[in-house]
Amino acid sequence: MDQKTNTNSIFIFIFGFILGILFSSFVFIAPLVSVLVVVISMALFIVEKIWSKEINKEVLFLALALLSFGLGALRYSVKDFHEASIPLSIGVVISEPEQKESVTRFVFQANNGEKVLVSTDLYNPVQYGDKVEIKGKLQKPGVIDDGASRPFDYGKYLSKDNIYFTMSFAKVEILSHGHGNFLKQALFKIKGNFIGKTKEILAEPYAGLLSGLIIAGKEAMPKDILEEFKRAGVIHIVVLSGYNITIIAEFMKTIFRSIKFSVVGIILFVIMTGGEATVVRAALMVLTVILAKGLGRNFSAPRALLVVAFLMLLHNPKILVFDPSFQLSFLATCGLIFVTPIVERYLTRVPDKWGLRAIISVTLATQITVLPFLIYSTGNISLVSLPANILILLFIPYTMLIGFIAVLVAHLSLVIALPFSYIAHILLAWILGVSHSLGNLSFASIAVSSPSPLLVVIIYLVIITFVWRSQPRRTA
Repeated sequence: MDQKTNTNSIFIFIFGFILGILFSSFVFIAPLVSVLVVVISMALFIVEKIWSKEINKEVLFLALALLSFGLGALRYSVKDFHEASIPLSIGVVISEPEQKESVTRFVFQANNGEKVLVSTDLYNPVQYGDKVEIKGKLQKPGVIDDGASRPFDYGKYLSKDNIYFTMSFAKVEILSHGHGNFLKQALFKIKGNFIGKTKEILAEPYAGLLSGLIIAGKEAMPKDILEEFKRAGVIHIVVLSGYNITIIAEFMKTIFRSIKFSVVGIILFVIMTGGEATVVRAALMVLTVILAKGLGRNFSAPRALLVVAFLMLLHNPKILVFDPSFQLSFLATCGLIFVTPIVERYLTRVPDKWGLRAIISVTLATQITVLPFLIYSTGNISLVSLPANILILLFIPYTMLIGFIAVLVAHLSLVIALPFSYIAHILLAWILGVSHSLGNLSFASIAVSSPSPLLVVIIYLVIITFVWRSQPRRTA
């Protein structure tokens, strides 16, 4: 079997596995049916081997496709299998509590293993690793339909993390402390210390924005400013997903001119955020691209990305359909790999000084690849997104770097940190000013009817076709 056949076999297996998961996400496939498909594929392989003494390429590919489809469907069935049982009232807080609007939310794991997404009063002192007793009304999450965009299956979204119950307005009594993972507790302590020191050197909303950029995500931002960011199309800079990590990684590579700095920077970024699953997945995709580009021509970034995505889906198949963070990470990374080089060819007149051409290219490429998905999932289009991103993203790496230095120096001396804090304040004021000015324009954002999934698929097929035809052809 030649190398090309081996490569094609791997691709067919991965795509078949993904297709099995995708199909199972919408249509129930009984585990016995999945096992039957696997058995048929193996029988086809064995019969071909006995009958023809060698495996025909077409038969091999068909058998692999059936085998991988069956395994993908079976993996989803295993993940989706859950016998509902009422959670006990005593258990441990297994996530970092988030203060959001008027409530504090956290994931509670009962002593019988069931998980509950708990919402309690805003100023409850509960912390990660606390053993608590919860009292309230348990509910099973369902589909949320606000009438403005497509219905959101909140139950499926939570089930990807094995959460099948919610409890609002819960009364939480702390019984004891220190029952969580030691490493996670240390990371969350670092994160809390960072946010606290940020508030010492900067006033709000500048402290919240710096914390959101570096470590805390949009949870650190006031609701009114988040709304301006959404209307301006720059909300991704404070959402710790693959969208902003992809752009930040490219900026770091442009600034430091070193892949090592990019890798170390992303690893530190993940550690500082507390190692949350969504951030780890996004960072893995970005690191795959960076390392692939740095290891030379024989290491293919698209292949590496496909393998990483396959491993993520093998670990948790539900993220394919029910985790917007994974989808956004994958699309943004694809844009970085495939679309950025095409966009750069049309921007030869844009000066390369300060990495301006790279910033505009990456911004346009990621906007092209994620826009259909964002319109489908949110039903909104920001008409000022491109100028807002160009005006803001140029300063993001400098803001993060100087802000990070200011917070670190502040641990030694608030006086010495003053120059860095002042520069960070100016940069943060620019970001807030641009988002406020553009986000409050009457035409900044328009609501559109959510397109059908078929139309979104067609749009992405058009993009794929254009990218394919734009690839340089090799001459013999």
